[in-house]
Amino acid sequence: MNYLNYTLIALFLIACGSKEEKKENAVTETNVPTTIQEVNEEDKNWKEFEVFAEGNTMAEMKFNIGSISVDEGDWVRVILENKGVDVAMIHNIVFVNYGTRKEVAMQSMNAGPEQKYVAKGPNVIAYSDLADPGETVTLEFEAPKKGNYEFICTYPGHAEMMRGYFFVK
Repeated sequence: MNYLNYTLIALFLIACGSKEEKKENAVTETNVPTTIQEVNEEDKNWKEFEVFAEGNTMAEMKFNIGSISVDEGDWVRVILENKGVDVAMIHNIVFVNYGTRKEVAMQSMNAGPEQKYVAKGPNVIAYSDLADPGETVTLEFEAPKKGNYEFICTYPGHAEMMRGYFFVK
């Protein structure tokens, strides 16, 4: 073996470390990054929106706003507050490609409770957790490229009434 081979072996052994070092560096639920791209909070251009899910019957339910506008690359924070009190009024907010609202709603219904009624496909841009009556959830994501999009509630039967437009300039 030549000097280069010994050096590579030594570097490999150093990189592997001991079992205790591996435990310290192991990924746990508490240190898993929440976003793929780590960005300093001060560097983000945040646009924050408070959205209320209103109504206590299928006929009354709606979002309190019909459209959201941001610039391409903005960081969007949506605070969804479920104002309902009826146990059937469970809501989320899902941002989708324009014209795919009905398709995503059907796919989300088929996804079922195991996937929190959200179809995870190419037409879904971002989605919140489900909010039970009286609960508030927060969704944060980076705005996609310029264009027109939509937002809906994908809880079964809600997308037809609970929808709006998402404009990215």
